[in-house]
Amino acid sequence: MKRIAIIDIGSNSIRLVLVQINKNNFFSVIDELKETVRLGKDMTIYGGLNPLRIEQAIKTLSFFKCLCEAQNVTEIIAVATEAVRKASNQVEFINRVRSELGIEIRVLTGTLEAYYDYFGNVNSMDISNALLIDIGGSSTELIWVEDRNLKASISMPFGAINLTERFSLYKAMDEKTEKDLKEFIISLYKDIPWLKEIKNIPLVGIGGTIRNIAKISRKKNSYPIANLHNYRTTVEDVIEIYNMSKIKDYTERKKIKGLSKDRADIFLGAAGAVITLFEFLDLKELYVSGCGLREGIIYEYILQGNTPLEDVLGFSISNHIFNYEMNSNHAYQVWKLTECLYNDLKSILNIDKDCCKILKTAALLHDCGVRISYYDHHSHSFYIIANSKINGLSHREQLMAAYIAALHRKNDFKIDLDKYEKIINEEDIKVIEKLAILIRICENLDGGVNSNVSGVSCDIEAGTVIISVKSKTDPILEINQALNCAASFEKIFGKKLNIKSSYF
Repeated sequence: MKRIAIIDIGSNSIRLVLVQINKNNFFSVIDELKETVRLGKDMTIYGGLNPLRIEQAIKTLSFFKCLCEAQNVTEIIAVATEAVRKASNQVEFINRVRSELGIEIRVLTGTLEAYYDYFGNVNSMDISNALLIDIGGSSTELIWVEDRNLKASISMPFGAINLTERFSLYKAMDEKTEKDLKEFIISLYKDIPWLKEIKNIPLVGIGGTIRNIAKISRKKNSYPIANLHNYRTTVEDVIEIYNMSKIKDYTERKKIKGLSKDRADIFLGAAGAVITLFEFLDLKELYVSGCGLREGIIYEYILQGNTPLEDVLGFSISNHIFNYEMNSNHAYQVWKLTECLYNDLKSILNIDKDCCKILKTAALLHDCGVRISYYDHHSHSFYIIANSKINGLSHREQLMAAYIAALHRKNDFKIDLDKYEKIINEEDIKVIEKLAILIRICENLDGGVNSNVSGVSCDIEAGTVIISVKSKTDPILEINQALNCAASFEKIFGKKLNIKSSYF
């Protein structure tokens, strides 16, 4: 076990992420800090970092180093992006940080910055084809992902800070300013040859501007889940947010619910860049990512290379199993048995879509609430699964998995459709109830937590489902426990449940 720190010296803010690296490449974020320094603002006439902002950056980095020492961090990975990248006094700044704080800063090229955005997202989202946009303070990266590979990327020299300064966007935007802003951005988009080839794929947004768009959207639409990673919205929603913002000056923008006060002054230009990209490519959906450059560095560190994870969801679930100190043998045994039931009973499950990812998540994490307390741990499991950052799932899939896990002991956990009606519907509730009973049966079949029941198979008859159990020793106790689910099974499927043993 070791602890590392990632320091991201951006044009708008300096961020610190503390990460605990465990065995088998599992990791957990143990702390995160941000300080708005705006190194990309008020550059000198010679293109250098402003001395006052350098001082603020040094103080911030000094504080970050003290926190690293207090948290027993053994390695600091510090990177800098566009503001430092283009600064005429870059070397002086880097040397000063090295001499005063002992921190080595690696200045990333635009290409490498785009790569880390790609690597952070391909390992944390279930995306095969997408266009990624990362709007920083002084640069914007576009990354084309095809079949989970980085096909093309570019770093452009505009961002939230320099767009604001160039077009004086502290005040409300008039028609001429908006026209000039969009024409400027379109002229840059038109110069990217491969951008014109992109059709009908989601736009995945990274960075503070995108997160603020998502926060405003959540508030406006009364969306019940706070996790921004994998939040999805439409181009119409983003346009509405942009139009609402452009008629307000900086002071008025600070009152917009969901918009961070420390970003209200630089939000408009960056939001305009997103809108212009939507219009330029006729894209329809925005997927919000909570991962980017820093996560890309983390995954490069733990994977020791540039080969992406083959199974994003599987790794994320295994990471949670480790971090919540679960009994992994029991978790995987319950999933093994549940998967067999799911495949054998598809004809009576009558579920249109493949729910394997949902069921796998619920089966493997059904006991994660024990980390809080054994008593009512099914309720704790619901909260953990619904609110954790489980990579590879949509919010709908994650919420359904949370409810399925919550029902793994009995069927009296209330499904709050009024609260979550924007995410799940009545049909989803029926699916939840069907899948939950499968996990409940299999959890009981491994009631001894010893994998005594090594396999199951099903026969579906006119009025009965017969589950045949293969075991190492007599499974009478496990079968008796599982048969407690018979009444619920018959209510859901309209068939009696019979469980028999092939052990002799």
